[in-house]
Amino acid sequence: MDYTQAFKAVEGNKDYLVKTLQELLAVDTTLPPGSNYRQFLEVVEPHFLNLGFSVKRVTVPDELVKQIPLSLSGPRENLVASLDLQKPKVTAYAHMDVVPADDAWTCDPFNGKVEDGKIYGRGAVDMKGSIACFLGAMKVLKDLGVEPKFSVDCLLCTDEEIGVYPGARYLAEQGYFSNHILWLELGYLKPGVIMETLGTAGNLQCRITAVGKSCHSGMNYLGVNAIEEMIPILNELVELKKEVQARLSHLPAFPDPRNPYDMLTPMFNLAIIKGGIKENIVPGVCELAINRRYTVDENLDEVMEEIRRAVARGQEKSRLLDVKTKFIQMYPPMEINLENPAAVKAREARKAVHGDLPIVAGGISASSDLGFVAQNIPPEDLQVAILGLFRADNMLAHCADEFTYVDDLVAMTKELVYYLGF
Repeated sequence: MDYTQAFKAVEGNKDYLVKTLQELLAVDTTLPPGSNYRQFLEVVEPHFLNLGFSVKRVTVPDELVKQIPLSLSGPRENLVASLDLQKPKVTAYAHMDVVPADDAWTCDPFNGKVEDGKIYGRGAVDMKGSIACFLGAMKVLKDLGVEPKFSVDCLLCTDEEIGVYPGARYLAEQGYFSNHILWLELGYLKPGVIMETLGTAGNLQCRITAVGKSCHSGMNYLGVNAIEEMIPILNELVELKKEVQARLSHLPAFPDPRNPYDMLTPMFNLAIIKGGIKENIVPGVCELAINRRYTVDENLDEVMEEIRRAVARGQEKSRLLDVKTKFIQMYPPMEINLENPAAVKAREARKAVHGDLPIVAGGISASSDLGFVAQNIPPEDLQVAILGLFRADNMLAHCADEFTYVDDLVAMTKELVYYLGF
């Protein structure tokens, strides 16, 4: 059978794609707290069973989940769906969790409203839409009697939007990932261009607690104002930020006229500052959160040490009684060889759907749980294909009124049909 016939079958399954995505969007898997993974699996497992997959749930142990510094609830159940065809294996994977929907939404984020060729919902792009496309692709292949070229595992994972110990990390450590990975997230669409992701940044969280001494604000000479005495530390960190963000990775960045550099750079953000409990009390504590995105060219220990040194320089200029610094690695960085066989096949699939378009490759300073997966596979063996629903010209992931185009669901499903079946 020619793949163009399969593409016509995908177009005939547009209603299935929309309905399936609506079912997935209706389950609120907001993280934190991520309390509805079990409910989500109860919705999605019948789809896999109908397609001939076996299903297994794998729960991340509580002692590992406790490393995540947020309030979570419910078991961290991951799905391992397997179609064993006695062929070399490909592991497709996606995450089930979504970021919170804020008050800026103008529609129900869990309703899956369809309007003007768009389907709205939290996770439509990131990344429940990709799960619907995967199911749609497997349905089309099954309906047409086309056996996939590979044995196929599909892993649906927990807690990607937080990191530290996401389900993908645990599954990789337990050997559930093959070296051939079909990553269903950071595949970029852009009119007239095929965009390919070369790598992602690591994500380091740093918490700095400045300790002063509280007292009555009418007698402030009796205390040490932790907010004011944090200022020398802030000044040193701002200087460090300038130095950090001038470093260039060997990976190119995606072209963006707003970006002053053509190469990927680290990111350094003073993200959250808290201090004080009442206006008439001199604040005795000030807390600062730093979000540091580091590239594959940087060493994590050195990244932490330069922050410690900057904090120490600032502390020397302050009257603070104590300063405490804590680091949490949220995600490691990752680099992808776009000439690996899986990436080449993904490129062929996208060209089959979109035509012979120019290719633009670049790294991004966002982070992913794939970094943890890659740590468990020798670099020379790792094969990664990337297909997804992100639009580079209109980045809607994590935004209010997140939506994906129904036509994009159809296009990604065609890419998956080609990749898996032809």
